[in-house]
Amino acid sequence: MKYLLAALLLVSFTSAFADTPAKIAEDYRKQAAAALTKVNGMLESAATTLIAKLVTSGDTAGAEQLTAQLKSKLAGEPVPTPQASATLLFAQYDQARGKALEPVQKASISRIETLLKSASKPSLETVTELTKVRAEVEAGKAAPAPPDIPMSWNYYIGRDKSYLIGELLLSADGTVSLNSLKPDGTPYMVGNPKKPEATPGRWERTKTNALKITLTPLGKVEECEMLISGKDAVMKRAVGDRFLTAK
Repeated sequence: MKYLLAALLLVSFTSAFADTPAKIAEDYRKQAAAALTKVNGMLESAATTLIAKLVTSGDTAGAEQLTAQLKSKLAGEPVPTPQASATLLFAQYDQARGKALEPVQKASISRIETLLKSASKPSLETVTELTKVRAEVEAGKAAPAPPDIPMSWNYYIGRDKSYLIGELLLSADGTVSLNSLKPDGTPYMVGNPKKPEATPGRWERTKTNALKITLTPLGKVEECEMLISGKDAVMKRAVGDRFLTAK
């Protein structure tokens, strides 16, 4: 029994000694995102219903406002003046979010305090980093969990995917970039031939395996649907279907 106790104490001491501000921050972000998955999903579903009602009633300005506020809420950013239809929803979400994050915050702050106590003389750099991490934890910031879909895609003309013309890159912040590739499938470099401008845009998930892609080339706007089936996808564009394969 004495040996077991000694081993547990050694593991505990070693873990505390090996802990770092960066590790605490990394673990907090992962655990917070996991803890908020269900709560964020419920908020997104309820808010989407409200947005659809606003669009149906002709209040496009309200729908756009609520869409932007939903993204802020999911990122843990404050929304001082909620869109009228979402006031109660946001208040309920804030309460549920705080409850879901509480255990993760307590565990992270405990690790911060343990790390400070375990070091006989912590460096100024360590103290400064721990101060930043604690501020992040206490503020309850947490990025949404990364999407469970591929984020990088090869982009083809033709169902047989014999003609690779570009790549579609999705970012966790909701932005998208459609980049042209050379005929051999390699990226254009600076110089000759001139690198084509990437087509920017945004994406959002509308169904489990469907995305709404909004491309904005040269100030224009093109909305299309991207249907995903595992590592294959089809983008329904105005110029015709485009076919994609996850990288």
